[in-house]
Amino acid sequence: MNAILPPLLVAALVMPIEAALLPYLGPYLGMGLDLSGRAEAPLCAVVLLAVGSASTIEGAVGSFLLGALADVTYQVHPGLFTLTSLVLFVLFRVGPIAKDVRGPMTFAILTALAVPLQAALAFGLLWLSGQPRPEGPLWSVVLGALLTGLLAPVFYWLSGFGSRLLEREDPSLLR
Repeated sequence: MNAILPPLLVAALVMPIEAALLPYLGPYLGMGLDLSGRAEAPLCAVVLLAVGSASTIEGAVGSFLLGALADVTYQVHPGLFTLTSLVLFVLFRVGPIAKDVRGPMTFAILTALAVPLQAALAFGLLWLSGQPRPEGPLWSVVLGALLTGLLAPVFYWLSGFGSRLLEREDPSLLR
């Protein structure tokens, strides 16, 4: 439980702030172009759960909760972020590249690479269900990957700080 609580709390704190600021900052981040890219805080948490110390069931439950929180916060398509979060968790848990994450920089690179993967999953699911895809998503995905890569080391540090706060020192152990 201590492995999933810090990423959930950090994402729960960052996502509403980002959702409130995005309508005001979105067009200005693209220098006048309508790019509407955003840093994916729930994706940072899902990747951290996949490569971190969380067990498989804890990580899957945490990914589901993060996806549900993203669906409520962003309100794009109901259930889209929940399903893509679970699929990404499974892919990163099974994939061999996720085992090499040892610090905030490699975590940032992996998280930035996860943004296009999540976008491809989302666009594929929208295509399979017959829903219209967003217009011109390429630059928003690139900008989202860039912003997520910048947010990822901060997210990694805040989650590590939160997990150190939640650790209990066992008074029965002799030093």
